[in-house]
Amino acid sequence: MNSETTLSPMSVGRYTNAEGLPTPLPYSSEEAERARRAITRVLNTFHFRTGSNIMITALFHEGAQLMPLERAIMSYGMVAVSADSSPYDAKRVESITRRFQLAGAAGISADTLTGLEQLGFNPEDVFANMVVWARSDAYEQLKAIPSLDVYHLIELGPAVAIECSHGSGAHIDRFEWKTEEQDGEIVLTNRLARSTPFQHYKTGVKGRILHDACQCGNADPRIELNP
Repeated sequence: MNSETTLSPMSVGRYTNAEGLPTPLPYSSEEAERARRAITRVLNTFHFRTGSNIMITALFHEGAQLMPLERAIMSYGMVAVSADSSPYDAKRVESITRRFQLAGAAGISADTLTGLEQLGFNPEDVFANMVVWARSDAYEQLKAIPSLDVYHLIELGPAVAIECSHGSGAHIDRFEWKTEEQDGEIVLTNRLARSTPFQHYKTGVKGRILHDACQCGNADPRIELNP
C-alpha cells in the first residue's frame, strides 16, 4: 500500500497538536484495524485472563486513538468498560473500579485524578491490584505510589504509544509510523495509507526512541519521555 494514497474515512476524531490546539483527525476502518493489531501485541505481554474487564477512560473525540484499544481488548476475549476522561465522570470511574474487579485501567488522566481527589477518593485505593496505563499528565503522580502497577500511555498527536509489561518504554507501531528524533522531539511520518497523511509531523513530545530489542519480544520501537 502506498503511503501517499488517501483512504476514505469512516469517522472524524480529534487530536491535540504541538501548539495545544484541537485538530480534526479523519480516520478509516483500515487504520483502526492496524492500530488494533499493534495494541494487541502489547496486551499479549500481560497475559490477562480471558473474560477480564479493562476500563478505558477517554473523551468522545478520541475515537481514532483509543477505539483500537477497545477493539484490542475485545479481540483478546476481555470486556471493555468505558468512562469519560474528565473530572466530572470521576465518580463513575471509582464505581467501575469497585464493581467490576478490573484487570486494568487505560487512559487515566490528570483530570480524572483531580475529580477523584475532589470526591475524597484515594488513587492508591481506586487503582489497586490492576494494571494502569496513565497519560503523561498523570503518570508521575501515579508512579510515585509504590503499590500501583503503572505504565505509560503516550499521546503523540494522531498516534498513541503504549507500554508493555516490561515497562521499558511505550511501543509505537513500526508498520504504521516512521519515528524520528529532531532536537529531542518525536517526529512522525506515516508509512501506510491514511485518511490524513503525516509527513515529518512534529508532535511536541520530548523524548527519545529506543530501537533495541524489548524483553517482551515486540520489535516495535519504544518511546521514552525526557525527565
